[in-house]
Amino acid sequence: MEQFDVVILGAGPAGSVLARLLAEKSHKVLLVEKDAYAGKTTACGGLFDKPYFDRYVNDPKIMEQHIRRNVFKMPWGDVTYDCDQVTVKRRIFDRFLADRAGESGADYRTRTRAVDWKRIETGHIEVQLQDLDKKEKYTVRAKVVAFADGPHTLAKKNPRFDHKKNRKNWAYAYAYEMQGLATRPDEMIIYLDKALFPWGYGWIFPDSDVSNIGVGTIQSEIDKGIKVKEKLFEFINSYAASAPLLKAREITDKKGGFIPMWLIDHYSDDSQLVLGDAAGMVSPLFGAGIDYAIDAAEAAAATLEEALAGQAFDAATLSAYDRRLKEGFIIDLRKQMLVARIIINSLKFGAQWPVKILAVIAFGGKYNRWNKIKILLYPLLGRPEPVPENGEILSHK
Repeated sequence: MEQFDVVILGAGPAGSVLARLLAEKSHKVLLVEKDAYAGKTTACGGLFDKPYFDRYVNDPKIMEQHIRRNVFKMPWGDVTYDCDQVTVKRRIFDRFLADRAGESGADYRTRTRAVDWKRIETGHIEVQLQDLDKKEKYTVRAKVVAFADGPHTLAKKNPRFDHKKNRKNWAYAYAYEMQGLATRPDEMIIYLDKALFPWGYGWIFPDSDVSNIGVGTIQSEIDKGIKVKEKLFEFINSYAASAPLLKAREITDKKGGFIPMWLIDHYSDDSQLVLGDAAGMVSPLFGAGIDYAIDAAEAAAATLEEALAGQAFDAATLSAYDRRLKEGFIIDLRKQMLVARIIINSLKFGAQWPVKILAVIAFGGKYNRWNKIKILLYPLLGRPEPVPENGEILSHK
């Protein structure tokens, strides 16, 4: 049986960055990816803060566009922010990160699916893998397993990591690529309107040669009968704010998938860590997750460095990972979850309330008190007007 210090399931940003950081310290790491290459089947807009890109990518060709302006289109008008972000094609960006992990010394295996796992004792995890080309199963041994395997993670076998109760707050999104640029090359647009979804969004991001477009809404709204794919076609062909930009463009790629926009309660256990989408580390307001995945990978790497140095892999030792997260970006995500709860509960009062509450709370700095009142009562008091630009830089975090 092959033996590793750490087996990492999933070669998205979380798994690949973690594998690279550990391999650079000469630890024996196995990085497992079910697809032929990382990012092949990811349904994502691929927009995140540029400092995270700069931290791990030294090839400027991986960046599609440098985004300087975010535009949020709401029923009463636009809210704009300056920003410092990038767009990437995930099939290129994720593949780059995974290849760098391999070049740093990680054992990177594609077309390899994790089938099952079990904890034998502290510091002894066995993971059953399947070689999808040879149709063969085999088992490897590790001191720690790190689950970075997305929303359908094998981590849920451990009840401590179960996310069943969170599924109603997950989103389902379709992400298509369309020929040519539908917006300015330095601008992304998010559409928030009950005409699309009571609680959901549409987007247009520019890549270098195509536009990444899509729509998404939460599972509880889908359960009420909303059909997301029909909304996507409406967004392309008939929704007044976006159809003029998209209607005549050729579709060049199609993807769809779940966005796990709700944190699980715990992130570590005896010989186990969970990070990225597998842990619900995604903004429940806007669906952004790449920044959080990289932060989680760095926290996991620091914790595993300590654990490997002391050869201690018990739950108490690995709980340092939870502490690092809770002192970092989890604070922000918990605040976003509180706002999301308020928004979701507002649906019982009517489909117009979620966007209004989001605007007042999340974009509150863009409106004075009187215009916040106008938002809540829109359209009775007329169109609310944002304050002049104040140079605030919008981050995805």
